[in-house]
Amino acid sequence: MKQSTKFGLKLAGVIGAATYAGTLLGGLAAYQVAMHVSDAQKQQGRERSRAENTEIENFWYFKQPKQQWMIQSFDGLNLVATYIPNPKTIGRLAILAHGLGHSREQMIPYARIFMSLGYDVLMPDARSFGDSQGHTIGYGWLDRLDYERWITMALSQLGLDIDIVLMGISMGAATVMATSGEPLPENVKAIVEDSGYADLYDEAKFRLTHKFHLPAYPIMRWRIA
Repeated sequence: MKQSTKFGLKLAGVIGAATYAGTLLGGLAAYQVAMHVSDAQKQQGRERSRAENTEIENFWYFKQPKQQWMIQSFDGLNLVATYIPNPKTIGRLAILAHGLGHSREQMIPYARIFMSLGYDVLMPDARSFGDSQGHTIGYGWLDRLDYERWITMALSQLGLDIDIVLMGISMGAATVMATSGEPLPENVKAIVEDSGYADLYDEAKFRLTHKFHLPAYPIMRWRIA
């Protein structure tokens, strides 16, 4: 083999290894941006949620008698929710799930609708958002286990004969869809999703290629089971 050919192969190998390493480092940086939430970002999400509502909606929420509920997640995070009792309740509860980059206040307009229909309302802050602990986003997949616990707490607090509806938007929609695949009590009568993604792997792949302009391979090699 000619010296020039050997040099060319070595150079190609070096370039390939450098490209591979650069891609992985880029993937690591993208992971930090896409998965990590700082305390400042959590506060910004709360402010964003309130700002997107009308003044009337926020004032309505401010006037409601509210309770703070708390559970601990399977991995030790303290998660917080607002419970709004309905004086005209007919034994129904709506558990609402907010979207990515927001907090439970994003669901105030939906809470108002469900309250007008005779529902009590439970509005959790997803892990790593609002007042809930954590800094790693669950993207609905980890959150499904949290919502199982919210359902269990609701039954213990409100009685075993209540009817429950789960409703979420964006990441919250993915959360309630993922929750639907778990063994749920018969109390859960309906699940409503608005603008969710059906597959976490495809969502991650889309964000990686469109937001960060990185190739899916070799950063993402396996589909999540």
